Amino acid sequence: MLIYRFPNQEITKKNGGFAKIKTFPKNGFVIQKFKGSDAYVFEEDETQNSFTFLKNQHPLFTKNDYLQAGEKLVIALQNSGVKKTVLSRIHSQTFDTSKSLELFYLIEKEYPSAFVYCFSDPILGTWLGASPEILLTKEKDIFQTTALASTKNANDQSPWNEKEKKEQAYVREFIDRNLQALGIDSIMQTEVYESFAGPVKHLRSDFHFSSSDSIETILNCLHPTPAVCGLPQKSALKLIYELEQHKREFYAGYIGEINDEQTAIYVNLRCCQITENQIHLFLGGGYTRESNPLLEWEETENKSRTILDIIQKL
Repeated sequence: MLIYRFPNQEITKKNGGFAKIKTFPKNGFVIQKFKGSDAYVFEEDETQNSFTFLKNQHPLFTKNDYLQAGEKLVIALQNSGVKKTVLSRIHSQTFDTSKSLELFYLIEKEYPSAFVYCFSDPILGTWLGASPEILLTKEKDIFQTTALASTKNANDQSPWNEKEKKEQAYVREFIDRNLQALGIDSIMQTEVYESFAGPVKHLRSDFHFSSSDSIETILNCLHPTPAVCGLPQKSALKLIYELEQHKREFYAGYIGEINDEQTAIYVNLRCCQITENQIHLFLGGGYTRESNPLLEWEETENKSRTILDIIQKL
């Protein structure tokens, strides 16, 4: 089962399930895990129209565990050439799974400017999210991607600090450099601006460009960006695997639709997995060598409000 809505568009609902991708499709709804070759395409099947809730296999990761991991990460950043690494955690709580679809509709109503989705599959389980971050869109011959990073409460009127500006600059520079490495030189980049996503806001800049490369080639060039991984990418990944006790699964992967007329792929942020009687929110924060783990914890708490505030309305 799949139900989704692109920003300010109508809801689409389909019955069916996901199949592992052998050859990247030219048309279809796709999901990709954070890292690795596990990508899936949706296949319609009218007989598959119910929810599947897997058993919870996520390890317990307390606030103290997170702060200890954050302290280790800051020390590692200070003693290496790694500029940024994203450390994530999972917030878990009890949840009435019979309200899964109701939760989707409330989130869809609350966040008209986000890409919102809910899917349930016998193998992959049930996932739901509301992402503000474009990874790649294409309309006619024009591509767009977004450098989105740094987070503050939407009501916070204080100036963005140097650490926050630097975080977004890392993403911006990564995208520009990787696109140019593909031979794309006609890149139009907007100025940095504030982008609001429900209870939080981010620093954002957009890129527009033309390319004869395939969508798969450009996605592989961009994903995962420093906004969800770090810089340099390989070194940041090594730190993530050392410090995170959970598997990210589809969190920080990508999700969306590819077709001949219009393509829209989003980074899978502000997402959760629903298991038997529980809901698990995946939350990440970008660390640099100047980071304070307690402040980063608070940033993930702010991000959790995207979905937790809606759950309280059920």
